Amino acid sequence: MDNYLTDWLKKIGFQIFILLIFTCSPGLDVIAGTSGENDYLLYNLNVHYGAMMPHHDLLAILNEDRIKSFDLIAWFSHANKEQTNNSILGAGYIFSNLGNYEVFGNMHAAYMGLLSPHLINKIPVRFKIGLGAAYATKKHDRDNYLNSAIGSHLNAYGRLSFIGEIPVIEDKWILRPGISFHHISNGIIVAPNQGLNLLTFHAGLEFRSGQIHSGAMLIRREKKIRERNRFTFMVAPGIKQVHKSMEHQIFTSSLIFDYSYIYRLERSIGVGINFFYNDTWAHFPYRTTEQEERPVPFQSSVHLSLQRDQGPISFILHPGLYIYKPSEETPVFTNRLGVKYSFRNNLLVQFSIKHHWFAIADYFEWGIGYELNW
Repeated sequence: MDNYLTDWLKKIGFQIFILLIFTCSPGLDVIAGTSGENDYLLYNLNVHYGAMMPHHDLLAILNEDRIKSFDLIAWFSHANKEQTNNSILGAGYIFSNLGNYEVFGNMHAAYMGLLSPHLINKIPVRFKIGLGAAYATKKHDRDNYLNSAIGSHLNAYGRLSFIGEIPVIEDKWILRPGISFHHISNGIIVAPNQGLNLLTFHAGLEFRSGQIHSGAMLIRREKKIRERNRFTFMVAPGIKQVHKSMEHQIFTSSLIFDYSYIYRLERSIGVGINFFYNDTWAHFPYRTTEQEERPVPFQSSVHLSLQRDQGPISFILHPGLYIYKPSEETPVFTNRLGVKYSFRNNLLVQFSIKHHWFAIADYFEWGIGYELNW
């Protein structure tokens, strides 16, 4: 009972942490970036030290090594002081062990990052989101059967970070301590896929180079809000392998309807409803014999819609709960975390992971939709 309560509190606490990031953190109102001769690159090298955060008993048993990793990222920034408060994009690489070299091996990941400045009690901090692809050197197979976390070499990688600021040499060298949460999984495209969660403390140096870039990666956005109401419709199919004993993947799909209100520049909050086609609970290990009644493959949920807009790129979070779930095996809570891109004709493309809590992946969603603003 104590372990169940502890796990429940961890999951609730992490969800509250993410909600605060998306909605309550006091941000800086910023102006549109411009490209020119003053566009420059920032380089940030970090060293990490931390631990795996096991969410299954077997992972806790296999959790033997401390996490040691390093990452290097280049940020596309602007020299104009008015632009230093803008969110900026970057591209990075991280290498890390995964808590047990013999079973999980190491991870190499390349990712795109979004860095957003904030003021908390007048202290400058930065919030970082990173999404990309990871290569795990060891996966589950006949000889490595204890690895229930990683079912394939190719995986998705995501991270959330809080980063501080300590000037070292004027504004050219800056020490940046921080804390990061990392996740690696393949969204159950290949089973087994419990995924791995890592928590690391890190410190690194940020160096402002004299290297000029074209400005193509600068984020540009409006200085004022034109329309505050946003309606979104999206279809997001996916595939998953329910169990390693299955020889094929099953088709899944999400139908998403959202309304959100843009309450300040680049931030919106709203509500939505989902309709899912997901036949997971009709297969082993949830249904062990053909004589058992096959559950209806449809589910529905309602969710809170949280969105951070950075130009045409948006990061979304949809914490919610099921209102219709025929199988008792279906968890009560569901979430969606992802990124979408908005075209000028209001068409959208989206990549997201649908999951239960923040630790149990359900499937990756590849969405296309339409957005109406007024």
